[in-house]
Amino acid sequence: LTVSLAGYEIVKLVRVSATVRTMTVGAFETWLVDMLADKIALKIEEYIIKGTGDAQPKGIDALTYVDATNGVDYASAKPTAAEIAELIGYLPSQHARVAKFLMHRSTLWTDIAPIRDDSKYPILQGNGAGSYTIFGYPVLLSDSVDAGDIFFGNFKAVVGNLSQDIGVASSDQSGFTYNAIDYRGTAIFDCDISDATAFVKGAATL
Repeated sequence: LTVSLAGYEIVKLVRVSATVRTMTVGAFETWLVDMLADKIALKIEEYIIKGTGDAQPKGIDALTYVDATNGVDYASAKPTAAEIAELIGYLPSQHARVAKFLMHRSTLWTDIAPIRDDSKYPILQGNGAGSYTIFGYPVLLSDSVDAGDIFFGNFKAVVGNLSQDIGVASSDQSGFTYNAIDYRGTAIFDCDISDATAFVKGAATL
């Protein structure tokens, strides 16, 4: 399979007051880089999940999901244990070997945590420190996933490219009124899915 990637600009701003700038140079630079990197990383995460592929990166939600083929339309608002098992069954074995679930945190706790199998055993297992599994498969959480939606797949099929180092520039003009300096972080990023069969989706409405 061949994936062609372009480059889309990500721009994030951090406004810094004169007080914050009194930090030591090393501490200030570390704080600034962390702030901008976190903002850019969250945008990249959003693109990987929700990118439409139309004048922006293409994410996993842009794939076409069909009920009873590579998707599960829940019979009610929330999934059942049988529907989660059905979803797992639609993923090809080559991808299932390394597959993970992806969902919003609210979905994990309001939709998945209460589910019990036929033996009244919870399908969600975890150590309470953010490491969870569903039927033995790891769970990833992201606020970029719509509440109620569940993706299951091989995330190695997401091909991304950060074509240059994150750039940082500053301006004291835009923040003059506030006695502040604006720092701008920029990155060039693109992503696509190398194999459309690498993901399946469960939702109340596909």
